[in-house]
Amino acid sequence: MFDSTHTTTPAAITAQLQDLAKEATQRCGSSYEVYQEQFSQRVDALLATTEDSTAKAVILNVAREFDYVTRVELEAMREDWMDDGACRHGFDPDCCPLGCGDLPEYNLPQ
Repeated sequence: MFDSTHTTTPAAITAQLQDLAKEATQRCGSSYEVYQEQFSQRVDALLATTEDSTAKAVILNVAREFDYVTRVELEAMREDWMDDGACRHGFDPDCCPLGCGDLPEYNLPQ
């Protein structure tokens, strides 16, 4: 993870975010929705360790290029998915690679 002793140049920040995007890609199970959540959580953690406001602005600007969403945006997306009958990951619960179809709230009697 990034720490404040590292260089905060735009190039260093971009390289760090590329690493976070790669890590999220490897853990997303080929799901864009899961990637976006994983990457955004990592960016939020990075922002929490950064005190420099200029570096934070650069991080947010570059992170958007990798499809970063804020927690508020992510929650709004989840609500839309769930209103349409999808699980919190954006899938039909019975097709969710994270097993949402096995959760009691999706196995209500017909």
